Amino acid sequence: METVFTNADFISLDEHNNTYSVMVVKGKNIVYMGYSIPLAYDDAKIIDLGGRAVVPLVNDKMCLTYRNNAECTKLEVGQSADFAVVDKNILKDNHDLKVISVYIHGRKKD
Repeated sequence: METVFTNADFISLDEHNNTYSVMVVKGKNIVYMGYSIPLAYDDAKIIDLGGRAVVPLVNDKMCLTYRNNAECTKLEVGQSADFAVVDKNILKDNHDLKVISVYIHGRKKD
């Protein structure tokens, strides 16, 4: 079953610092990133992240390199769905970053 995460800045940390507003996870992999929910995922579980930012995790630890120094692997389709929801977009504001929740293999870690 797929899970659709919406209402967030999904920060890819690629060379262009692309951000997306929707991410779909199936099992432990990201299967879609974009700006709207594709019709194929109408029956999926939807999680609204409340406008927060999402960044990839590296070895279960936050990637805390910012802006011009983003060294962690980029968040892309097919990647293991390990990511953290933070309270700020690290591309816009990197001060006093707070982790709200962590997802390992697409599942919220308590």
